[in-house]
Amino acid sequence: MNESLLDKLLKRKSTGTLRSLQVPGDGIDFFSNDYIGLSQVKISGHTPISNGATGSRLLSGNSKQAELCEYNLATHFKSESALVYNSGYVANLGLLSAILQREDEVFYDEYIHASSRDGIRLSFSKSTAFKHNDVEDLRFKLKKSKAKINYVLIESLYSMDGDIAPLSEIANLCAINNAYLIVDEAHAGGVYGLQGKGLCFESNISPQVFARIITFGKAYGAHGAVVLGSQTLKEFLINFSRGFIYSTALPPTFYQDIAALVTHKSIEESIFTLKKRIHYFRERCSSLSFLSAETSPIQILEFNNKELLEQRVEQLKSVGIHTKGIYPPTVPAGKSRLRLCLHSYNTEKEIDILAGVLLQ
Repeated sequence: MNESLLDKLLKRKSTGTLRSLQVPGDGIDFFSNDYIGLSQVKISGHTPISNGATGSRLLSGNSKQAELCEYNLATHFKSESALVYNSGYVANLGLLSAILQREDEVFYDEYIHASSRDGIRLSFSKSTAFKHNDVEDLRFKLKKSKAKINYVLIESLYSMDGDIAPLSEIANLCAINNAYLIVDEAHAGGVYGLQGKGLCFESNISPQVFARIITFGKAYGAHGAVVLGSQTLKEFLINFSRGFIYSTALPPTFYQDIAALVTHKSIEESIFTLKKRIHYFRERCSSLSFLSAETSPIQILEFNNKELLEQRVEQLKSVGIHTKGIYPPTVPAGKSRLRLCLHSYNTEKEIDILAGVLLQ
């Protein structure tokens, strides 16, 4: 390995921020994104996967299952069209790198996901960050734009803070300024809104949104993601989105599973139970200061002291709770976090054990 790459790796080691892979042990789950437990649901009605898709959707990989899945997703999420990608990362990369043109400007929340940042980098557009969830900062920067076309890029529920975007205010601001709004609903899909349709649906702004991204690797416990938008947007992406054009399609049975999970009969009951568990947790830990929204399945405690966070993670492990601290560069320097994910299948007894450690 060349010295410049080795130096970067050694710097991570010296600062204690080196990432490594670990196999989760047995214990109480307060760290996965399986918010409503759908990863544990058995989907039947098809034979086991024996072969892949054999090629991209534009070559040999398209299938009746894929097209029916997209029709069902568009219907479920009240969208004109739907286009499935192989993952949330690829969906953001493929969408943004395709639609953002050289004469455009995209305004993005400073805490936007890495996949969105990478999609912006692959485009030729100008990009401007605005302060996290700060409508006035966005308003000020939009007014200064000289671009032919403006886009605004946000998440509805932020995964490293657990807070919710002011969706209605941002949607109205975009309407006033003729800006196209893109909302990543990776962590809100399956958790918020009727039958898990997301925060855009719950906030009644879906018709004002140019594109919504729902991923299936979080609450839905599956794989892949979908871009929801107009039929014209779908046609454009099929023609210009490299992440879609040059990726081997998912196996046909994956599309069947996605459609089945998104409309699964247990979702409404699981969402109701999840809300009860979140409420119970916040009541038990009412003396703590969380970054997160009270209704969020993602609950965040910030630690200025990295060693204190590591100590707390070890204390949780000692009582059978497996979680991991979140450290820079994933989060800003000096703002390490304990990221806790609550689930519909967590019991009040398990939450009591968690709270007991946090309140020490």
